[in-house]
Amino acid sequence: MKFDDILKDVGEFGKYQKFVYFLLCIPSFACGLFMMHLVFVMETPNYRCKLADYPDDTYDIQNNEHQRLVDLSIPRDSEGSYSKCDFYSHASNFNVSALLYIYNGTEPQNLTIGANATLQPCSEWVYDKSIFKETFTSEHNLVCDDAILVSHSRMVFYFGVLVGDVVFGWSSDRVGRKISMYIGFLLLIVSAFAVSWAPEIISFTILEFIIGATNHGAFLCTNVLGQELVGPSKRKYTGTIQHMFFSFGLVYQTLVYYLSRDWQISCVVLAASCLIIIPHWWLVPESPRWLISQGRHEEANAILQKIAKVNGTKLSPGIVKNLIIKEEKTGSLMDLLKSKTMCLRAAILSFNWLAVCMTYYGVTLNAGNIGNFYLNFFLMGLVEFPGILCAIFLLDRIGRKKLHLIFMVGGGVACLCTIFTVTFARETLQPLTVALAVIGKFAAATAFVVVFIFTVELFPTVIRNIALGTGSCFARIGSMIAPYFVTLGMSIEGSLGEALPLVIFGAASVAAGIMCLYLPETLNQKLPETIEDGINFGRVRKVVVEEINGKEETERHLVEESIENDQL
Repeated sequence: MKFDDILKDVGEFGKYQKFVYFLLCIPSFACGLFMMHLVFVMETPNYRCKLADYPDDTYDIQNNEHQRLVDLSIPRDSEGSYSKCDFYSHASNFNVSALLYIYNGTEPQNLTIGANATLQPCSEWVYDKSIFKETFTSEHNLVCDDAILVSHSRMVFYFGVLVGDVVFGWSSDRVGRKISMYIGFLLLIVSAFAVSWAPEIISFTILEFIIGATNHGAFLCTNVLGQELVGPSKRKYTGTIQHMFFSFGLVYQTLVYYLSRDWQISCVVLAASCLIIIPHWWLVPESPRWLISQGRHEEANAILQKIAKVNGTKLSPGIVKNLIIKEEKTGSLMDLLKSKTMCLRAAILSFNWLAVCMTYYGVTLNAGNIGNFYLNFFLMGLVEFPGILCAIFLLDRIGRKKLHLIFMVGGGVACLCTIFTVTFARETLQPLTVALAVIGKFAAATAFVVVFIFTVELFPTVIRNIALGTGSCFARIGSMIAPYFVTLGMSIEGSLGEALPLVIFGAASVAAGIMCLYLPETLNQKLPETIEDGINFGRVRKVVVEEINGKEETERHLVEESIENDQL
């Protein structure tokens, strides 16, 4: 008897599993609160140089006199926007004359930009308060020459996600799924509260690294635990439903930031929202499958008996002892690379992981650069629900390869098309630009689900985890470089800067999708078990007609062909 046989006896998804699975969806919700929170915390509002001789200067023009002084002190770009990083430094008589005009109404002399004006970098700035009252970026003036620190901090956060995946993946196999999950979320809550009072960028970035590592690392433990408690016929649904709760977290996060408009208050609220996970220690069991693999049969048996009791089924007290535990030799990374066939497939799927993750996070990070910040981000989170449902509905109808290709290319083309809406009618067609970006996010969310299943099914059992881990590493690289493309777009003024990030994400998505043409379909195929199975997966057999001794005779030969099923 195998463990899946026991799950069929006690109920693959009975009352007990449904209750525990719902509890495990709450950490998935918590993960959604922080995976994108730097979009808000480190958003850069519109800004310009602060007028040194005008103490009441604000971003919003207060009166005609204020407008005149700003016009004479701040240069404009080719599109008429005020420069963000430079100002005109005039001779002292200019400043005195200007202030006399503003405060006393005395008409100044020579109040123009003349030869005595020099262009200098700003040391102080004023920010637009209409979208955010305060962000970490505006509070610490991470703009102009220091703007790159925003991208660095975001990159470190996603590097933390990569480290967390590795550390918590190891911990989950060594000390257990439950304890790894719980410790991860406790550290997340503590660091999420602490980051709200980070005094400067270094401590802030260190705390964000911890948040990234614990948040996603603990989420993976949660996902594995949820999968191991249900029967095999239900795992496709339980695996994707947890991602829907992740999307709930994105939507909830948007509402919190919209209502508070302050990064510190929002971080405290989101951290407090995670306190609901505390009772999980007493309500969520350890994975009985993992306990059995560690030889802790009595503990596993107690959990299985509890599942059977709540589900209304019966289970033999000694059933755990009858389990067949098969020891399998695990392959290595070299096994993945030494075959030309699997090496090529791994390279294609790794680039797809990178492209889909870069597009998924990049389009969301770029939401504030193409219109209404909160509405755009809300739509980016909301569109994930139909994306996940679409994947569930179409996976077994269209197939993994075609579905992934359609959404990678389709989403990429949508992002590429924004260059036309931005270039030819930037303001008039802005709703269409937003719609194209939302389509790109919808496609990326769907492709994210598909590439995970595609990778699992394409590679043999002995190196399946290695292939999946390799793809996940490339996904984290995609999320780490995405902020730099967004920052690049923000640093380029005008329509080009608005369209550039989406064009880059779109081009990468299209290229990755086209590369999938060289991969075999895995729908309704038996999963490969050995390295040889993996190499031969998707190959065909051909009947060869030979002439022997002058007579036409047919002989069937098994000939290895590197022609995929749909290319024959």
